[in-house]
Amino acid sequence: MVRIGMVLGMVAVAGAAQAGVICATFNGVGPGSNGQYSFNGGADWNNTGAAGHFNWTRTGGDYAGAQGNFMSFCTELTEQIANGSNYCYTVTALESAPSSGGGMGSAKADLIRELFGRYYTPAFGAVLPATQATALQLAIWEIVYEDDSFSLGLGSGLVRLTNDNGAAVTLANTYLASLDGTGPLNTTIVVMSGAGIQDQIIPAPGSFALLGLGGLVATRRRR
Repeated sequence: MVRIGMVLGMVAVAGAAQAGVICATFNGVGPGSNGQYSFNGGADWNNTGAAGHFNWTRTGGDYAGAQGNFMSFCTELTEQIANGSNYCYTVTALESAPSSGGGMGSAKADLIRELFGRYYTPAFGAVLPATQATALQLAIWEIVYEDDSFSLGLGSGLVRLTNDNGAAVTLANTYLASLDGTGPLNTTIVVMSGAGIQDQIIPAPGSFALLGLGGLVATRRRR
């Protein structure tokens, strides 16, 4: 199992140069499942609500990607967004999210790129089943929030994550255990970042729509 603090190779982030603004209405989470998180090794638990696909309808902004209906994954447990509300985000590089914590940095960003390179591919289609969507979301939160001195896993370390979908918990741990720096990378990931609202990952910003997954997942391996 890889440790979060290990030094990983830097990669170019496709689309990051297209910085701009996305305004969109949040339509809720689904497919997904409800769960909880703890930041102190399980001593106290907080309700996360749902983990899975975060669904949006584009309403404005000048960023070229993520048109129409699109999906994202949350990077920020400590902020909230509300169903039916419209938000305007700045598009930024993955390393800088979540904005409330000052950014995850390059090592964690590369783990997320590998997570999506290995397990979010065009073969899945535009919408993942609930178990896979939930597992990816749980794995993202574990990578972002776990302390650098702990190995990745939902049931260990300072950050603990549970979910009503037990199969998703098992799958998320399988995903996390496989991240070793040798997998294919999804280099198209960017982040919708906003002060006081949940930052969101867009895995394929060129065209990540509910009715079809555009953009290619990069398969370049680390050297």
